[in-house]
Amino acid sequence: MLYLVLPLPIFLFGWIEIGAAIPLALCGAYSLKSLAASLPAERWPVSGTQLAVAAAVGCAWTACGGTGHLVFANADWHLRDAVLHDLVAGRWPVGYGVLDGHDSLLRAPIGYYLPAALVGKWTGLLAAHAALAAWTAAGAVLFLMQELSQEPLRLAGALGAAAVVVLFSGLDVVGTLLRVPESLSHWDVTRHLEWWAESYQYSSMTTQLFWVPNHALGGWVAMGLLMREPRRAGLEPVLPLLLVALALWSPLTALGALPFVLCRMWDAVRRERSLELADPRIWAPALAVGVVVAGYLTLDAGRIPKSWAIGRNGFGAAAVALELARHAQFFLLEAGLIGAAILAIRASSQVLLALAILALLPLVSFGAANDFVMRVSIPSLAVLAIAACRALTEAAPNRSARIKRGALAGLLAVGAVTPFQEFARAAVLERWPINLDATLVGAACGNYPPHYVAHLHGQALTHILRPPHALPLGPGTSCANPALRIQKSRGPE
Repeated sequence: MLYLVLPLPIFLFGWIEIGAAIPLALCGAYSLKSLAASLPAERWPVSGTQLAVAAAVGCAWTACGGTGHLVFANADWHLRDAVLHDLVAGRWPVGYGVLDGHDSLLRAPIGYYLPAALVGKWTGLLAAHAALAAWTAAGAVLFLMQELSQEPLRLAGALGAAAVVVLFSGLDVVGTLLRVPESLSHWDVTRHLEWWAESYQYSSMTTQLFWVPNHALGGWVAMGLLMREPRRAGLEPVLPLLLVALALWSPLTALGALPFVLCRMWDAVRRERSLELADPRIWAPALAVGVVVAGYLTLDAGRIPKSWAIGRNGFGAAAVALELARHAQFFLLEAGLIGAAILAIRASSQVLLALAILALLPLVSFGAANDFVMRVSIPSLAVLAIAACRALTEAAPNRSARIKRGALAGLLAVGAVTPFQEFARAAVLERWPINLDATLVGAACGNYPPHYVAHLHGQALTHILRPPHALPLGPGTSCANPALRIQKSRGPE
């Protein structure tokens, strides 16, 4: 929980006027009171073997993902490095001067970056990148520890569970071959498979870590907490603050976690037969912080593209039927078949909820690359990955149970082609150095990306927001994305 919450006070004292930041920080601390009270009696049942496996796998997994540029870093790191640069080089809140007659502000889910950026303020940008790599590895290790602590204590069990998490994916290779069957004759092991459906994707666990750890890690750790058994004492009262903290990491991931939080709280109300969780002392402090975080994240959000996915090609019966058929194919290959295999082994209301969410998400499009589907799906995909681990470690007392486990293992093996491709790209393509000079605007070739930059024009939050400090854009540097250049040099995918 502290991993999720740590960026909140950094944000409050860096972005909000001190007269508002202090009471808001006290509200956050008050929300954690019940969790702090349970700490002396609460210990994770993590063996030394499980801890060693989580640490080794989590650190290696992170190192292969491009964080710190130890290996090839995917194309998204071009802008991500620039965001970290601006948070280190600029005074908080970071601005980009006057844009269209209004002050501009870096407005993005910055929770992932803030601890490393704070380190960089003291020790420089290179140290900030090292801190970001360590912060990323800590999140991956923490999530693996959450899951391994629920598995058998044996080394084989820990390694098997870690492998399921790292290699968990939908059946992208099947979708790719159905859509482009001739691709098999000229297969490229560095190819990114997950856009086979063109309009949306559900990213594998490894893809999430390699491309969008800023969105993924918060969602993983939150779902790891929510799916722990037995139910952790003291967790329910801090769930409102958990959502607020997660929103600063990724508002769309927080939206995807919301149904699971509500279900967890409803289960607690039914179990305890008490309305204690409706007490304003539980939710009001988190709400106060949440209003400020939401106000920041929604600044000028109207410029971000959005639409309904159904009807892009018209609302005629044939066009809608074709869209729904593609939607159904996407859902079955990316989640439905694996989810059904899990449910055949063990009943789970959380898996059912995850499947319902994943079935509905492609109806909406939000963001330049339909970020809504990719990010809101992160908690549900984490639920499926965790549930797959537990289903495969279930006792198989008879032939029918072994067949079901074999079917699930077979689906996961086919899905593992996707993370294999991600690892292959990191291993095969040359690494490229961190650009220590590029600002966000420079990396975006002089553009002000609407999902990163907001105009300030009298929004309510501006009354307590510190004035933005315009970041000097400095001398022009090449805005060419090194990752795309390296991939292009190999020829078309």
